Amino acid sequence: MAINDSSKPFSNGHIESPTITDLVDWRQAEKGSKLLLPPIQRSLVWSNEQVVNYWDSLLRGYPAGMMIVHRVKIDGCDASIQGRDAEGKTQKANEEDFQLFDGQQRMAAILLGFGKGQLKDSRKIWVDFGLEPSKNSGLKFQLRVSSTGQPFGYKSDAPNQKIELGKRQGKWKEWREKHGNKKTPKQAFSEAPGGDLIDAMCAIPLAEVCDLLQHKGREETIKALNQKQCAKEAIVTEFISALKKALAVNVVLLEVGSEIAGNQEEYIRFFGRIGRGGTSLSDDELTYSIIKHHYPKIHDRMRAIMEGDPGRLAGEVDLVLAALRVAKAVAKWKISNESERIGRPSAAFVSKLKDKEKEAVHEKFCEMIGQQNPTSTLFMALSRIREALSYSDARPTGLPAILLACLPRELVDVLLLFALKSDTGLSARDDGYANLPSFVLHWLLFVGDDGKAALNAFRLATKEDWLFSKEFLRNLIGRFENEGIARLIPQRDALLKIKEEVNNGNHRIRPWEERFIASDHDGESRPNEALRLLSTNITLIKRALMWLQRQYITEEFPDYDPTSDRDEDLPIDLDHIIPRAIFTFDWRLCNRLLDEEAIKHVNASPDNFRWQRSLVGNSLGNYRWLAASNNRSRGKGAFEPLENNADVVSNADEWNNIIPQEANKSRRWSLEDIASFQRLIDLRTLEVYEKILMESGIERILPTICPT
Repeated sequence: MAINDSSKPFSNGHIESPTITDLVDWRQAEKGSKLLLPPIQRSLVWSNEQVVNYWDSLLRGYPAGMMIVHRVKIDGCDASIQGRDAEGKTQKANEEDFQLFDGQQRMAAILLGFGKGQLKDSRKIWVDFGLEPSKNSGLKFQLRVSSTGQPFGYKSDAPNQKIELGKRQGKWKEWREKHGNKKTPKQAFSEAPGGDLIDAMCAIPLAEVCDLLQHKGREETIKALNQKQCAKEAIVTEFISALKKALAVNVVLLEVGSEIAGNQEEYIRFFGRIGRGGTSLSDDELTYSIIKHHYPKIHDRMRAIMEGDPGRLAGEVDLVLAALRVAKAVAKWKISNESERIGRPSAAFVSKLKDKEKEAVHEKFCEMIGQQNPTSTLFMALSRIREALSYSDARPTGLPAILLACLPRELVDVLLLFALKSDTGLSARDDGYANLPSFVLHWLLFVGDDGKAALNAFRLATKEDWLFSKEFLRNLIGRFENEGIARLIPQRDALLKIKEEVNNGNHRIRPWEERFIASDHDGESRPNEALRLLSTNITLIKRALMWLQRQYITEEFPDYDPTSDRDEDLPIDLDHIIPRAIFTFDWRLCNRLLDEEAIKHVNASPDNFRWQRSLVGNSLGNYRWLAASNNRSRGKGAFEPLENNADVVSNADEWNNIIPQEANKSRRWSLEDIASFQRLIDLRTLEVYEKILMESGIERILPTICPT
C-alpha cells in the first residue's frame, strides 16, 4: 500500500500493510490523508538501546510489529479533532486523517533513522562501515547513537552508557581547539562529523544512508559508501542489502472501530491496558495521557513553559499534575471528601474532569495552563518560584540549579500552591519570601514522607484566612515534626555537647546508633537521629553539599543547567577527602597497612574497625563536590582544599597527616590515626551541619527559635 494524496487507507477493510518507507511518508505527509498522534499519547520514552535494537531487528529481517490506528472522524466522538504531527506540534485534524493509537515509540525510532521526527533534534543514529560490532553488543552491524548531551557518542556495545570520562574530555579538548572554546554540546551534536565519534572508524549518519538508498539505488549507494575512508566493502554491501530489505518490510496496521474509538470510556480504558502491556505506563503517565485527551494543546503549552524562563523544575507529567492538583484545591466546587480535593489527581478523576460538578476545577485548570497564552498563570507562578529559590548574589541562601532539578514532585505541588494562593504571588513583599529557600532546603534534608508533608501543606494553605509568611512556615514545620513527617533536628545549643563527645572519642569506631548521641534522651524525641541520617544517607549527603558548595558549583560551571532538557554530564564528582581506597582496603592486607599496636587492638575486637570503617569514611564529613577532571586526576593523592574554603575544610594538614604521601608510602596507620580518622570526619560533619543550619536560614523557621 502506497499512501498518497489519492489513496484512501482502509477502504477495503480494517487491515493495511504499508512498507516502512510508505509509513514514514504517511507520517510526514502535509496534505491528503495524514497519520497523526492522538492527544492521549504518552511522551517518547524509548532509550538509545531500545531504538538501536529496533533498527537491528529491522536489519535482520524481523517483523516490524503491529500498530493500531483509528479514524479522526468518528460519530459520537469529538475528542479527536486535533493531533500531533511528526514534529510533535498539535494541529487541527481533517476528516480523512488517522491517528496512531499504539506504536508511537516504534514510529519515533523509525523516523529517527531517517533523520526525521521529534527525536532528530536531540539524538542521531550512525552506522560504522569500518568496524564489526563486538559480540557483547548483540548487533548485526555497528550502530551508534549520539545526543545533544553526548555529541561524540555513547559506548559502541552499550548505547545507554556514556564513554569513559577521559576519552570524552580528550575529545572535547580536541574539538574546542579546532572549533573554539564557546562551542556548546548542542552545537557539537549538530556539526560533528562521523570522524569525531569516539572509537569510530567510518561512521555515517543512518539518515544519510537511507537518503542515498532511496534516491540513488543500491549499486550507486554501495559505490558512494565504498569511497569513504576506512569503509570495508563487505560491511557496506551487506548493510545496504539488509537496509533495502528493511525499508521494504511491511508494517501491519490494524484499524480500531468506532465501538472503541468512539466511546470515550472504552477508548481510555483500552489505551491504559495497551500502555501497561508494552513499555511500563505508570499511573501518573496514564493520568496525564487522559488529560491530553481532554486538552489536546496541553503538550505544546508544557513544552513552551519548560523551554522558557522557569526551565524544567519538574518533568512534564509532574508539572501538569501539580497544576491540576492546585486547581482542584483552590476552585470553588462542592466536594465533601477532603482527600479528593487536596490529593494528587487520579486517572478516575480526570476521566470525568469535564463533568458538570467539576466545572469550577476545569475552568481554574484552563486558566492556569493558558491554552493560548504564552505567559499563563502557571508560567508566571513557576517563574516566580524559580526567582525566589535560585542562588545569586542577591539571594545568597538560594539553591543552585543542580539542586533545583532535584525537587520532589510533591514539593513542586506545594510551591505552586504557595505561588498561586498567596495574595502577592510570592513577591519580595511577602514575609515568607526570603525564607522560601530555607523551607525548601529543610524539606530536602529533613522531611521523611513527601506525600504526607504535601497533604499537610495543602490542608493549611487552602484555608480561607491563610497567609503566606515566616510564621506559617514555622507552624507547618512544627506540624511536620509533631506528626513524625519531618525529623526533629538538633539546634545550635546542642552542638557544643556533641562536639565534646566527638573530641573525647578514641580509636573505637562508634556504630550508627551510637553516633552523635550526646543530646539524645531515652523516652524523648531523638533529634540527633536526623544528624545520623543526614551524615550517612547518600541522597541527603549530595543535597547538603550541593547547597553548601553552591557558589563553587555555580562559578565553576556557569553554563551547566540541569533544569534544561540537555543530556549533559554531571561536571562534578563526590570526592572522598580521605580517599576511599585508604579506608576500604582488603582486610587480608591489614598487616601491611596498620602498625603492630593497631593490629593488636583491632584483632581484639574484630567486629569494630573492620566492619565500621566504611560507615565513618562514607559519611557527610568525608565528602565534597569536586570538578570531575580534578577528582579523577587526584586518585589516592594528598588532599588539596578548594580556594576560599569552598569545601569547608580549613585544617588540610591534619587530614593529610593520615593520608599516606608519595614520600612515605610505607607509613602504616596507628591507633591515633584511626582515632583522627573518626574525629576529623565527625567534626566536619558537625561543621557542615552547623553552616547549613545557620547560613541557610533554616534556624529562623524552626518551631523553637534558637538564640541569635
